[in-house]
Formats: sequence, C-alpha cells, structure tokens
Amino acid sequence: MPLEPRYETAAPTPSDGNAMRGPARGAPVVGKVVIGCTEDWFVLSHFRPLLRRLRQIAQEVVVVARSSGRMGEIEALGCRTIDFDYNRSSMDPVREARTVRQLAALLAAERPDAVHLIAMKPIVLGGLAAAWVRPTHTVVHMTGLGFLSVSGAIRSRVARYAALRVVQSTLQRRGSWLLIENPADLAYMEQAGVKASGRVTLLGGAGIDPAVFSPPESLHNPKPVAAYVARMIRSKGVDVLMDAADRLAQLGVALEIELYGETDDGNPEAVPADALARWANGADRRYMGFTRDVASVWRRADIFVLPTRGGEGMPRALLEAASCARAVVVTDVPGCRHLVRDGVEGLIVPPGDAAALAAALEKLARDPELRARLGVAARQRVLSGYTEAHVEASIEQAYRAMLGQSDAQTVPSP
Repeated sequence: MPLEPRYETAAPTPSDGNAMRGPARGAPVVGKVVIGCTEDWFVLSHFRPLLRRLRQIAQEVVVVARSSGRMGEIEALGCRTIDFDYNRSSMDPVREARTVRQLAALLAAERPDAVHLIAMKPIVLGGLAAAWVRPTHTVVHMTGLGFLSVSGAIRSRVARYAALRVVQSTLQRRGSWLLIENPADLAYMEQAGVKASGRVTLLGGAGIDPAVFSPPESLHNPKPVAAYVARMIRSKGVDVLMDAADRLAQLGVALEIELYGETDDGNPEAVPADALARWANGADRRYMGFTRDVASVWRRADIFVLPTRGGEGMPRALLEAASCARAVVVTDVPGCRHLVRDGVEGLIVPPGDAAALAAALEKLARDPELRARLGVAARQRVLSGYTEAHVEASIEQAYRAMLGQSDAQTVPSP
C-alpha cells in the first residue's frame, strides 16, 4: 500500500496575500527543467509554488518521483511526470549504485537544461547521476539536513560525510545553485567544506498562502487544544511530547493534545502505530491520524507544538499554524528558531527536554491573553517573508541569476 502524505492542504486559490506571484506565463527563460523529489505526495504538499513558478519561466517541467497514485494531480498542474523509486529508506551501497545508474540513464534520455534536486536523497543520487550526464545547470534544493544531521550512529555519520562530499562536488560545477531554508543549515554546510561561492538563495520555507491559512474566529474550547502536525517519527520529538503529556496530566493541567499525521514506514525513526494507539487515551490525548485539510486543524486548536530534535529546514506545519495566528511551542533548533522568537511569536524549549516542553505548554494553557498576543505576532512574521508569493519570487530570481540574466547574489533570509 503506497504511503500517503503526512499532512497536506488543497491547492491554494489566488489571494491578495499572494499578489507577488506576478503576471501570467510569458517568454520562458529556461528550456526543460527536471525536478527530482522522492514522493509525489511530497511534491504536492510542499512544492506547488515551485511548480507554478517554473511553469511560468520554463518551456517544460518534468517531475521525477515515486508514484503513490497521485501523479495525475501533478500533471494537472501542467507538468509531465516519470515514476521513479529513489528507495529513500535504503543505505545499501549496491542498491544505491543501481539507482544512480538508472537515474543517469533517465537524465541522459531527457537531456534537461536544468536539474532541480529536492531534499537529501535526490540531491545525493541526482548529484552523482548528473556528474555522468552533465546538465547545463543543477539546483540543489535543501529542505533541511534531515535524519543524518541528528543521528549519532556511526553508519549515519559515514553517510553524512559521503552525502556532503557529493553536495560539495555538485556545487563546484559551473551553473549550479543552492536553495536553502535557514541560515544555520548554510553555516553548517560551509563549516563542513560545502561552499556555493555566493550562488545561494535563502528561501522562506516552501511558502504558504495566508488566505488559505487565515486566522479563524475566536475559539471557545472548554479546555485549550494543542496540536502536533507532522510525521510520527522520533526525530520530530513526538515521543518527547508523549512524556510531556504525562507530566501535564500529573499536574492536573487542563489541556488536550491532538496528533495529526501518519507513521512513516520509510523512515528508521518511525514510531509504531501500536505505540501511538497506547499513548492516546481518547480523553485529553487523541491520535487523529492523517488529514489533508490542515487549515481545519487550526479552526479548532489553540496551540501548535513541534518538539523536533532537529534536521528541519523551515517546517511547513509551523508556517501554517503561525499564519493562522496560533501561538507555537518549538525547540531551539535551526528552522524553528529562525521563524520563532522566544516570547514574541511563541515559546522555545531545548530539544529532548520533556519537562521544559510541559512547562511551556502549561504556561500557554493557563494564559489565553498570551496565546492571543503570540498568535498575532506569529501571523505578522509569516507575512514578512514566508508566503508563497515571497518564495516564488525568490525562486525566479535564483533561476535568472543562475542563467546569467541578473546579477548573482545571495537573496537575504526573511
């Protein structure tokens, strides 16, 4: 059974909040662009703004991803699709080498003008394949450092070193460009010897539509509700949240916690479904499962909580909740701390610290005025540089600079 998306919203509708999108399609600035991404659902949940802008500036856009049965939705956006399995959970060198050869053959057949590689697995495998095929331009699109950045296992450290060397080699080629979602990840890569030599753009995450994710009417929950919207994996800190919930129950804090998302069988950090079922008691703790309508979550929940251990780029779920003027509780890790300022848009706690997480949730649960104040500031923060309009404009600017149609410069972080 194909793995479904963890969370997703319907395709955004035009709005004043996205007025920066610009005019309808004009003369293309690049020929064929091939996008490499692990899953079709990931493309649909995070990269509609990317597809929309590339369809305006490219003659053809081809999406190479594993199909979970949703390729037709991508094709409806004006893109051609190719079903390709990156074996994202594999660390078998033999299998990886076979995947690189298959991807190189695919690129040789397509002969793209630019290859746009999204997230670590396609970046590494696609970077190796592109070394054989040598497309004119390669875009390395980092969405966070992922599991490899938070795992201390020897195998993960070796894989991290190898992956960074491939990224370094890719970015050394003429015509390459780096898209990245927070300055800490950029600094981490530079310290590891991966340098883009000024050919880098800092994006405001994947971008969200502030009209789709708008502040709902005032909530009147008998008890405030804190919602976690993410994959059910340890690196996202869902187990820390479980521990914090136990502490809150012992203190008698009136707070309900809801989990939205699915476990991820393709991730070694996945929390088993039976563990989630045991944790949810159906009263003040509920496992809600997968939802495509995330905006509806923020019509009923008061607080967003993401106790991630790290590896984030700029969490889309965080942007969605902030755009809906929800107070947020996040950990002091890259991505989260670049959107949220402690005491301004939300509360920041150390990663892995269940006691601190429980204290932050208790504080917000007991103070509705604080929740409201933080929520208003959170939405203003999103509007300052994290909308779909901002991201689309940055992507086009990056492509034009890469193609030599404008001055190459680092686009500032929001």
